[in-house]
Amino acid sequence: MIFVKKHFTFQNRYFYRNEYMPLTRFRLPFVLTLCFCLSSLAVWAQVQESADEAFQQAAEHHRPVLLVFAGSDWCAPCVHFEKKILAEHSFQDFAGANLVLLKADFPQRTRQPESLRKQNEALAEKYNPTGIFPYILLLRDNGNVVKILNYRNESPAQFIDEIKPLLLP
Repeated sequence: MIFVKKHFTFQNRYFYRNEYMPLTRFRLPFVLTLCFCLSSLAVWAQVQESADEAFQQAAEHHRPVLLVFAGSDWCAPCVHFEKKILAEHSFQDFAGANLVLLKADFPQRTRQPESLRKQNEALAEKYNPTGIFPYILLLRDNGNVVKILNYRNESPAQFIDEIKPLLLP
């Protein structure tokens, strides 16, 4: 129980009273915070940086891998693709249910761990030898290329419609 001394005015006079204040005032922000935290745990696609984990997860769940070659701190179309497609709720919901996302990032100003840098270079040698950015591929769980996807400033719905026919039944 919390007792609070409150004041109120009536005809320009202050009156004070002791009043029981239930915790309902604190309950609403707590419930809203809890709902926000739980909603962030929804089935959203997590972008993998480890190729081994991504292909293992794809094999376990029988899902294709969407491999994105990007330059996160220097490639403007890559940043645009990240913000407009990968971070969009509708695409996140779709990818969480149907895809495994793998990002091979090649930043210029940000340092990466040596193992991640070597892994991304190996992926680039195999799938993107010409060094095009952003370069988006849909791969089977065994690593075979299904299709090279072109991003042409599409909406998330258009990009999803381009991927849907390529998914396994």
